[in-house]
Amino acid sequence: MTESLYIRTASRARLAKLHFAAAATFAYLFTITATAQEEPEEPAPTTSAETDAAGETPEDSEAAAESDVGVDASAETSTPEEGDGVVVAEGGGLFEGGGTTDTPSADAKGSGFSFDLGGYTRGDVFVGVTPGTREPSINAAYGEISLQMNAKKDDWGSAFADFRVRYGQQLSTNDLFLDLREAYVNAYLGPLDIRVGKQIIVWGRADAFNPTSNITPVDFRIRSPVEDDRRIGNVGARAFLNLLPVRIEAVWMPLYQPTIYPDIQMAPYVYFADPNYPSLSVRDGTYAGRVHLELPAFEASVSYLYGSAPLPGFALNTLIAPGDVEGTDAVEPGAVYISRTSYKQHVVGVDFSTAIGDLFGLRGEAAFRSPINQAATPWAAKPDVQWVLGIDREFGDVMIIAQYLGRYTIDWEAKHPVSGDGTNALCCVSYDRALTEVNAVLFNSNQMLFSQLHQLQSLASLRLEWKALHEKLNLSVLGLVNFNTTEWLLLPKIGYQITGGLSAYLGAEIFAGPDGTLFGQIDDTLSAGYVELRLTY
Repeated sequence: MTESLYIRTASRARLAKLHFAAAATFAYLFTITATAQEEPEEPAPTTSAETDAAGETPEDSEAAAESDVGVDASAETSTPEEGDGVVVAEGGGLFEGGGTTDTPSADAKGSGFSFDLGGYTRGDVFVGVTPGTREPSINAAYGEISLQMNAKKDDWGSAFADFRVRYGQQLSTNDLFLDLREAYVNAYLGPLDIRVGKQIIVWGRADAFNPTSNITPVDFRIRSPVEDDRRIGNVGARAFLNLLPVRIEAVWMPLYQPTIYPDIQMAPYVYFADPNYPSLSVRDGTYAGRVHLELPAFEASVSYLYGSAPLPGFALNTLIAPGDVEGTDAVEPGAVYISRTSYKQHVVGVDFSTAIGDLFGLRGEAAFRSPINQAATPWAAKPDVQWVLGIDREFGDVMIIAQYLGRYTIDWEAKHPVSGDGTNALCCVSYDRALTEVNAVLFNSNQMLFSQLHQLQSLASLRLEWKALHEKLNLSVLGLVNFNTTEWLLLPKIGYQITGGLSAYLGAEIFAGPDGTLFGQIDDTLSAGYVELRLTY
């Protein structure tokens, strides 16, 4: 970032350091959803009418979490009846299809008591390059154990928990990680189903990009072939009133959980201060509602959310201007303190899925996001409209999903200019000038963070998946291109079921873009190949 106030040099590495979090967030919006909907080991044939409103088949979330292949089972694409060639399913991207289903299955309401204990053990290695050197390096290497518990009692209640223990390297951290990912209890009270506890809630029907889903945050410190692993559970309550074909959903999340970035190596004189997040109070919680329509050949929902956005922006906390060191001729450099700061928003969304005869499945999703009092919160995103329209079809053992994605930013502003002297701002300019320069750089940083570099953006995604050898071998690839910034990504993956619950995976995450774009800055940092060996039990 040649115009940065924060350091003297104008190297590309400096820009990557300052905007590493912004880069991760672009992937949050458009990319790191590669493994969703990939490689179900033994998918059960379902139709659109059998797919619930969160992108999952009406199986227990607990069963989904026990997928033998270790893929986001909730994000699996429903398989049509043999020979019809049409895939009509809710999508599973980063905003969709978490480890939980919308409503408990009929099996969960069976008689008697049952208790099941399952899980998996896996080992993963990610190999990339050292930024700026192109030398091979390991950015993740770890072993993980997951224990998943299902308990059901008669027709009035059930419970689920997923506890994970992981040891090894995740980017710059090498440690033991303990994660109670989900732990909740379901109560079935006639037409009313209630879930309370730590849970993952995701909405939408599109593949790999779900603008209607704004409840669940993401932890980008996790390097995993399974996209769902990056989602963060949160404590809250969720209820369904089942009046089929209409279902009414309500969500309350009293606690705020932000999206977490990898460690950021900051430029000289730039520091992160304590974050500024909502307090624990009723008024600062997130409230959301969704009305589902579920017909045999058509499904849709309308949703509304009020609460803090999972992705916080960059706000100026403190600016210390440069000054003379008393008793010497030296000049003491200044400092910039930045806080990750949340903001509240309204989000109105709609999604649908259907089939056009036997030709193809059709899915769509759109959302209008309106930050509250955005003029007084410059760290917030600008109001925008996001949409996705896609078609999908199966040709024998080959599945194809093609989508057009778009975003229109309201009250959009061009990148704020920063003077050529900006790199000297912390050593030799006045406070007022430094403040102007810092605010300009922060505006540009947040514009990248929220993927609003252009007022109108057009993207396209294509997913191909081929199952062979009686579905023991799965070859898949997801590609995406941004026509405005010319950035692109490619996410190939090979999965093979060796025997029973033992599976192996080989894949890559490849980012590319011109200088000055996010993908252009993170290609060395996040691009990597990986291998995984997993045993599910």
